[in-house]
Amino acid sequence: MTDDPNKVYPTGLTLAEAEDIHKYLIEGTRIFGGMAVFAHLLAYVWSPWLH
Repeated sequence: MTDDPNKVYPTGLTLAEAEDIHKYLIEGTRIFGGMAVFAHLLAYVWSPWLH
C-alpha cells in the first residue's frame, strides 16, 4: 500500500469514504435493533414468557 496520508489504514479508504460507510452501518444497526425490539414485543404479546 502506498503511503497516502488521505487513506485510512488498513482499508485503503479515504476518511470521507470511511465516515460514509460508518454512517450507513450505524443507521442499519439502529433499524435492525428497532425491528428486533418490535419482534420481541410481538412475541411477548402473543406468548408472555414472564407470567
